[in-house]
Amino acid sequence: MGKRTDWEEIETLGGGGQSDVYLVRTPERMAERQKSVDTLKALSGLGLDNETARKFAKAAWSCARPELPSELGALKVFKIPPEGVGLPPPPGSKDYEAIERLKNEIASLDLRLPGLPKLLDFNEGERWIVTEYFPQRTLEYHPLRYKGRVVSALKAFRSLVQTVASIHKEGLVHRDIKPANVFVGKDDELVLGDFGIVYVPNAPGKVTRTGERVGPRDYMPPWANLGVRHENVHPRDDVYMLGKLLWSMVDGHAVLPREYHKHPEYEFDLTRTFPNDPNMHMINAILDKCVVEQAGQCLPSARDLLPWIDEALGIIERGGQLLREGVPRPCHVCGKGSYQPINLRENPRGGPVGIRFWGVGTGDVSTVPARPLACDYCGHLEFFSTGGSQAHSR
Repeated sequence: MGKRTDWEEIETLGGGGQSDVYLVRTPERMAERQKSVDTLKALSGLGLDNETARKFAKAAWSCARPELPSELGALKVFKIPPEGVGLPPPPGSKDYEAIERLKNEIASLDLRLPGLPKLLDFNEGERWIVTEYFPQRTLEYHPLRYKGRVVSALKAFRSLVQTVASIHKEGLVHRDIKPANVFVGKDDELVLGDFGIVYVPNAPGKVTRTGERVGPRDYMPPWANLGVRHENVHPRDDVYMLGKLLWSMVDGHAVLPREYHKHPEYEFDLTRTFPNDPNMHMINAILDKCVVEQAGQCLPSARDLLPWIDEALGIIERGGQLLREGVPRPCHVCGKGSYQPINLRENPRGGPVGIRFWGVGTGDVSTVPARPLACDYCGHLEFFSTGGSQAHSR
């Protein structure tokens, strides 16, 4: 546990009603810069011969060079009176609950689970923490990063869902999943931050007051946004928010109102925004498990969401697609047109259209009921069996 003065403030990154965040240098980088300054002072009174000039230049560069990401941190200072200043806040007061939130955030990050920001330092009495710094900042700063890119979005999203599954396993519920709280890490790994209102089971005190809304308004599940304190906190609350985050990543807009991702009267359906991409139907299939009106319709935890993501990625990467009405089927030959149902000459006997196979040397004939599809650009023809695995023989 260090002191705030151990970290040199560079610039303000942001702030809000409960805290301010600063970009800071690590104590090690501060010491290196100070050593360079001392060297410059010592050399400044000497004649600049070649050797002295080289030392001067080296010290100047060491002091002025850009910091590496590992030499930086994000200092979060809570707007709470430091310990020992005035009387301890009484239970139920605003400052008391803010202190509990600080404790919960420290405890959550101190689990050091993969996918969480590294906790570099903290001082509960001085009311601050330092976590690793993410130069690319949060998804809020990259609204178009994954727009229309289903595979990239799902792979990045999966890293976040895996993290949420890990905290759910520890009994925690984040309750504040939104673009502003999801950092973009290396190789498109998403990192979950801001555990200020995390639900910790068996915590000594609640971090919300009676009647207080908890969580981001536009991302809260309807069963947790009824105007009273949500007493039955459950991991599915995070799953709902994850679904809305996935929609935001793919659509490119921050907010999906309510559960309108397939509402026919509004322009929030990804399959209408990107009508030529069959993979958008896979995203909607995932959203159907998360962004729902009733709690019982939602997947119970992030762990239950992972198989749906893996299934969608597996189908897409193998070149597959959902075989449903209304799902576009791009042509595998020209790549420009799409397959459309066509009508072939009906069977003279009045039966369905089928493909006939003649056995060589036997005279046996087998018929497979089929549905023909043709590319509307190049004419390439495909057949889908309408009779399952059974063929009709005579």
